[in-house]
Amino acid sequence: MNIQNQLQDFIAYFSEGRATIEADDFLKFGLKGEFKHYQKGQLIIHQGQPAPKIHFLLKGYVRYFSLSEEGKEFTQSFASSPGIAGSTRAMSKKTKSLFSIEALDDSLCLEFDWFVFFDVMKDKPGFLMAYNSLLENLFIKKEEREYAFVQQTAEQRYLNFLAENSYLGSKLSLKVIASHIGITPIALSRIRKKLK
Repeated sequence: MNIQNQLQDFIAYFSEGRATIEADDFLKFGLKGEFKHYQKGQLIIHQGQPAPKIHFLLKGYVRYFSLSEEGKEFTQSFASSPGIAGSTRAMSKKTKSLFSIEALDDSLCLEFDWFVFFDVMKDKPGFLMAYNSLLENLFIKKEEREYAFVQQTAEQRYLNFLAENSYLGSKLSLKVIASHIGITPIALSRIRKKLK
């Protein structure tokens, strides 16, 4: 595994191919990130706890989920490498995370304290443009997910999930997929049986 290549892949993703930053620049800028490995099932951040770090996902897949007071689990979204994981609210407001992030397979992250990272990078060419583009994409996904819950049937949401997350199909239980599309595992089993 070549961490330098994976970091460069992340930078290319983050800047949408218009990278003005090289992997070595993180060190030149004085940023001291920490490489951390997470095993499958391990939590990267915990619901109800501070989450001050931005996690550059260099390898692996993760899911965002929350637990209700009754213990019911809701899968909110997924992320894969190269990408970013973290709680924007917890980072920017220095507060507790409203959800957890779980590694769905063995994952590698480069982690930075958000305020240290942003303070250094905010003046770098291309960074704010890339950051704006990243936030824009997140808001688009959020709008599309909200639309799906209002306008689409459970079957449509399931088919869309499969189309958009084919790489996750074998990694997730029916319970996780069902909680993501807003139905029970029993209802999902019926949909799967109907589609066969």
